Amino acid sequence: MNPRDNLPIPKPAAALAHIDTWIFDLDNTLYPASCRLFDQVDRLIGRFIALELGLDAAAARSLQKRYFREHGTTLAGLMRHHAIDPHEFLDFVHQIDVTPVEPSPALDRAIGRLPGRKLVYTNGSVDHAERVMRRLGVHPHFEAVFDIVAGDFVPKPEAASYRRLIERHAIDPSRAVLIEDLPKNLIPAAALGMATVLVATDCEWAAEDASGDHVHHRADDLVAWIEAVADVLASAPRR
Repeated sequence: MNPRDNLPIPKPAAALAHIDTWIFDLDNTLYPASCRLFDQVDRLIGRFIALELGLDAAAARSLQKRYFREHGTTLAGLMRHHAIDPHEFLDFVHQIDVTPVEPSPALDRAIGRLPGRKLVYTNGSVDHAERVMRRLGVHPHFEAVFDIVAGDFVPKPEAASYRRLIERHAIDPSRAVLIEDLPKNLIPAAALGMATVLVATDCEWAAEDASGDHVHHRADDLVAWIEAVADVLASAPRR
């Protein structure tokens, strides 16, 4: 039996035949959360706060998570309340070892089968995204990375960030899909008319807002989900 036979293929799968822009989140989406790559970033964010604000590790951690909940990203909170230089922050927290991410020829092949444009949309930086994409082996498929800098440091899930993405890359939301591991980041996308895909993860912050009309499709295994969709689209008439 093909392991994809039991996957929740979109219903009807041919409804995705109109999609011409595939927008992927980066961290814990293009690569599996199980490799714990983002744990390195998480620790560096705490260290940055401790050094910049003169806090002990526990106080820095508490502030880090509070700003993440209240502002969408820790950086947004640091900019608002402490006038932190965002470029210094991004350079510091992305000095990580990307080797925990395994190269994925399967993901490379799967993404290559999807018809249309592919973009990465991240609250991180272009440099971080490109390092991870090259490690995965998927970089050639992507037209561009829309990062937090391109968004004028307005992060997902702020609606203004999505509007900047749409304007910058001339996206028709009704013909686009956003693939994300954080349910809250799918809410504005759905409101704008995009299709949405929630990628399963065991991260604690991914549990909120995981049910509702803003989640159109779910992918327990991203590669298998893309392959299943690509199989259907290969035989479905394009619209």
